[in-house]
Amino acid sequence: MWCLTASAAAPKLSEARKLIDDLELESAIKALDAAEKAEGNERATLKEIYTLQGIAYGTLGKEAKTRDSFRKLLLIAPEATLPADLPPRVRTPFFEAKDWAGNNALMARPGADLGDGQVRSVKVVVEKDVLRLARSVRFHFKVNGVDQAVKVPLSLGKAQVPVGKPAATWWAEVLNEREGVLIELGTAEQPREEWTGVAPVSAVPRVENEGAGAGGWRRPVGIAALSAGVVAAGVGVVMGVQATSARSQVNGATRDEQGRVTSLTQRDAQALEVKARSQATVANVLFGVGGGLAAAGVVLIILGPANETTLALSPAPAGVLVSGTFE
Repeated sequence: MWCLTASAAAPKLSEARKLIDDLELESAIKALDAAEKAEGNERATLKEIYTLQGIAYGTLGKEAKTRDSFRKLLLIAPEATLPADLPPRVRTPFFEAKDWAGNNALMARPGADLGDGQVRSVKVVVEKDVLRLARSVRFHFKVNGVDQAVKVPLSLGKAQVPVGKPAATWWAEVLNEREGVLIELGTAEQPREEWTGVAPVSAVPRVENEGAGAGGWRRPVGIAALSAGVVAAGVGVVMGVQATSARSQVNGATRDEQGRVTSLTQRDAQALEVKARSQATVANVLFGVGGGLAAAGVVLIILGPANETTLALSPAPAGVLVSGTFE
């Protein structure tokens, strides 16, 4: 019937479960009050405390206290349910509290202030805290793989922590007066990510060569030039073939005694001739460019190492920005 929780309140909760099963309800309520006052209760622990308080008070017929316990439960856990074998004096206040909580749901909105290429701060805004349960927010940050936490009191329903970095990985917990967790906004496994779109210097992935023996900048540039030359030459070949095909259609056409083309219209023949000349010109240019690039690429590859260079990749609005120095 009851779930098991591991916290400072666990011994009192275990005692309260047994007392309720034995119908020693007054003693159970005292144990539950002690469990609620324990420091740092997890959200699941608070849910069970409020549930058991409502059941104990309801069974004793203490309607107001039953209602208050279930209201606290349903404010932090609207999905909560009751065991099916409870009497109406327990279930009726529960459903009344559920209707009430539907219009007074405790809410917490996470957010961030961005500007000047930075996450200026992260914040949590608490709304509809009609029972004044929330007192502070514990912010968790992941910095260099290490979790760091800072607790900030709520002021006018808001808690805020300055960041001042291009990105922030964080999550937060809304706490009651004894640092019990009322609401969780993200977890260590599924944190929130705030990013301005500008990669932090420490986060820029770097691609470095292995030293002068690896070929410096000449070798990768030479390979790129050789590849571009081969592509240009290949396109030139295609354009040359197309030019030859167009010219052969004109040269192979049937002509009359005056040498005029009769198997094609003069307009088609002229169009083919223009196309052949254009494609031939493009082919010649591509052959020249491709040959030059290929030759330059081979030379750079053969020459080998220049001084070591470092290339840096960073996000840019249109894709990836490559930057570095070539010496």
